[in-house]
Amino acid sequence: MQTLTTLQNTRILVVDDDADTRDLLQVVLQQAGAEVVPAESVDVAVKLFRCSPPHAIVSDIRLRSSDGFELMKAIREQNKQYRGYTPAIAVTGFSSPGDEERALAAGFNAYIVKPFDPDEMVKTIASLLRDQTETAA
Repeated sequence: MQTLTTLQNTRILVVDDDADTRDLLQVVLQQAGAEVVPAESVDVAVKLFRCSPPHAIVSDIRLRSSDGFELMKAIREQNKQYRGYTPAIAVTGFSSPGDEERALAAGFNAYIVKPFDPDEMVKTIASLLRDQTETAA
């Protein structure tokens, strides 16, 4: 696993109810220089987001008590309220027809199927953050 150090000075909220996946994402993103804030549920993620908004979000779509779509709805409402914008990546191990379109329509900016390539994950986040910076300038 050879990741580029492209996520320096970024805080990324990782939401996944599977501890192994959460841990893997944390290691991959930390190796790329990011500070990772892990959450195992939508409720925890929303609380963490409100306390300290991250630069980006990586969230599983299928979570035990809720789903990534509910998370995106809450995040986008917060973004509107505070006139901000947080790039988000949907991650899923159970991709079915229409899931990617639904995720993008719900407010996710990218869609990645598990098992994911660590370098591709880092590149996708870096690209979204770069696009956001260029749009704001």
